[in-house]
Amino acid sequence: MSEFRTCTSCGYRRGFHIYFKPFKDEHRLALICPQCGQSYDFGLTIKGLRQRPYRGPSFDNG
Repeated sequence: MSEFRTCTSCGYRRGFHIYFKPFKDEHRLALICPQCGQSYDFGLTIKGLRQRPYRGPSFDNG
């Protein structure tokens, strides 16, 4: 797969939000369509995630 940014459920074409779901001693990283809420799980996992994220800088849409 070269690129995945269009929701196959509603056709939204501007990318996805991500979420982290606890899975055994890791977290699964998955995508959520910001328009319809459809989730996509590709089986990606990450170790060493903090339980509470560090709040970094804020970016505007400009």
